[in-house]
Amino acid sequence: MLYLKQYGILTLLLGALLMSGATRALAWGPQGHRVAGALTWAYLSADAQRAVTTILGDQTLADASVWADRMRGNPSPFWQETAGAYHYVTVPPGKLYRDIGAPAQGDGVTALAQFAGTLNDPASAMVEKQLALRFGLHIVQDLHQPLHVGNGQDRGGTRYTVNLRGETTNLHRIWDSSILEAGNRSDRGWIRRLHMSAPEAKDHWQADPLIWIAESAALRDRIYPKRTSLDEEYLMIWLPEVEQRLAQAAVRGAAWIESVLLPAE
Repeated sequence: MLYLKQYGILTLLLGALLMSGATRALAWGPQGHRVAGALTWAYLSADAQRAVTTILGDQTLADASVWADRMRGNPSPFWQETAGAYHYVTVPPGKLYRDIGAPAQGDGVTALAQFAGTLNDPASAMVEKQLALRFGLHIVQDLHQPLHVGNGQDRGGTRYTVNLRGETTNLHRIWDSSILEAGNRSDRGWIRRLHMSAPEAKDHWQADPLIWIAESAALRDRIYPKRTSLDEEYLMIWLPEVEQRLAQAAVRGAAWIESVLLPAE
């Protein structure tokens, strides 16, 4: 755990991003996932890094983290009929995930358990393990976005209409894109800002998705605006929370990978 600590961390991470072909894109979607994935690599032990490389080859975690979103257009039944539910969970206000459980079609929690099983099964084909690792890491990151823990009323804020800069949009898109865009940083800039020291990362090291989900649900219940006409003030008020959740997602991605690929005896 926390293999790269402080020495040379930024040089190594920036190199990884360049290898992945990352460009300066301002969105939680691709940019947030890339940055979280690159930072996750830094928190892995040497053994976990070797295990990841055995599965993904020379693909970086920055690139692997956005793969599940790229595959949304794939026409196969898995991507069109099954995988969409894996990006989310639903937890109504005042409830915990354990009170509700997963719907019949599954969700982020059931998918993580399924992918952990695939990664631990010696009979799993390498292509299955690659999907499980890429998609699992992506889900860890998704569950740190508060509106990926939906309240069961507005499809994760996608049906909560707001207006920003004279344009009609929805609250989910604000949290996916607009707030991070307000930070106005490149991938390199976000890595410098969000990377944690070894002691800080240790404080946030948590592989239990129910804890991440409870955190996101608590934040979600605070972010619905009193007015649906938003301005820059709303974006800047919530930018520190977005930064915190992305930083935590990177650490928790490493915690999840370590727990799955290097389970305790």
